[in-house]
Amino acid sequence: MRKTKGFTLMELIIVVIIIAILAAVGLPQFFKAAGKAKESKAKSNLGHVRKVELAIDSTEGAFDVFGASQTVSLAADIDTDGTNDIEISFYDVDYTYSVIGNVATATPVAGRVGLGTFTMNLRTGVTNW
Repeated sequence: MRKTKGFTLMELIIVVIIIAILAAVGLPQFFKAAGKAKESKAKSNLGHVRKVELAIDSTEGAFDVFGASQTVSLAADIDTDGTNDIEISFYDVDYTYSVIGNVATATPVAGRVGLGTFTMNLRTGVTNW
C-alpha cells in the first residue's frame, strides 16, 4: 500500500471555505471600527481648532476664517508679544476642516465613504454629533 503525504483536495477546499467565512464576518467589523476611529479623530481635531480659534478671537475680536484639507495649521499670539502662544498643526487625509463665522466643520474628503460630517459652534462648544 502506498503512503501519501500532504492534504487531499477536499481538505484544502474546506479550509479555504472556513477562511472565507471568517473573513466575511470579520472584515465589515474591522472597517466599521476603522471608520469610528477616523470620526473620533475628526471630533478631537475640531476641539483643538476651537481652542486656538478662541485664543484668536480673544485678541483679534474675530475668528480666523479658513478652509484646509490634509494639513491644518493654526497659531495665536494671545499677548501680542510677537510669539505664538498657542499653535496646532495636524495632518488628516480623511477630512477637510473649515471655519466660517463661529462654526468649525469637518467634512469627509470626496471618496471617503461612510464618514460623517461634524460641526462645532466655536463660541458655545455645541456640536452636532
